[in-house]
Amino acid sequence: MSDNRPMPKPRIARSTKALDTLLGRRLREVRMEKGLSQAALGDAVGVSFQQIQKYERGTNRISASTLFAICQFLDCPIEKMFADLAPTPKRPTKR
Repeated sequence: MSDNRPMPKPRIARSTKALDTLLGRRLREVRMEKGLSQAALGDAVGVSFQQIQKYERGTNRISASTLFAICQFLDCPIEKMFADLAPTPKRPTKR
């Protein structure tokens, strides 16, 4: 028999809100490096400039498909958006 109870959500070391904010900052950095306005980026990927603002502030989460479209338009590897966002694992200390 299968158990229909929902699986518990895994604990995440860094809050998702913090990750959304960091990803938004990275998006803003890349957009500005390319010399684009929020409106131009929004038009290119089919969202409003207000939505781009919310992504950049971390107020709204970016869907995978939207992030993919943004990265394609910005000619930016998706890995760059996540570089250095994960906490560095602690190394064991030598005694």
